[in-house]
Amino acid sequence: IQNQENQKENLDQRFPSLFKKGRRKTVVRNLGKMIYYSKVKFKFQHCQEVNDCFLELFQSYLYFQSKGSNGLTYQGLLPLKELNVCEIGNGKSTGQEDHAFRIAGPLLNPLIVFCPTESELKQWLYHLEKQIQLNGGSPGLPFLPQ
Repeated sequence: IQNQENQKENLDQRFPSLFKKGRRKTVVRNLGKMIYYSKVKFKFQHCQEVNDCFLELFQSYLYFQSKGSNGLTYQGLLPLKELNVCEIGNGKSTGQEDHAFRIAGPLLNPLIVFCPTESELKQWLYHLEKQIQLNGGSPGLPFLPQ
C-alpha cells in the first residue's frame, strides 16, 4: 500500500525530488493546483552566481528550488499576494539575460529569473501577474496577452 501511495505522490509532482526538505517532504497537492512550471536560471539580485532553478507556480504560491555550486540548496515558497514582478529591460545585456524578470516582495532578497526564450518569459509574466491579481496583490505590470 505504501508503494502505491508513493507512486501516486510522484505522479502529483512534476519534479518528484523537488519538494524534499531534509528527510521530510512537502506534499504538492496541499499547495493547490499547479498553474505553470519550468526549469529556468536564477540569481539573487546582488549576487553574481547564476544557477539552474525549478520554478513552479501554484494558485497562491510560487515555489523555487536551486542547488548552488557551493552545494547549498536554495528553496522558497513565496505567497503570491505579497510579490511584485517586473520584466528587466534588455538594452545592455546579451544572451540569456535578454529574457529576464525580477521577483520582489517584503522580506525577500529580490530574485532575477532568466528564461531560455522570450516566449517563456511572456508565459511566466502572464501567469504570475494573473495569479497575483487573483490573490489580491497588486501586479507590477499590466496583463500580457498569452
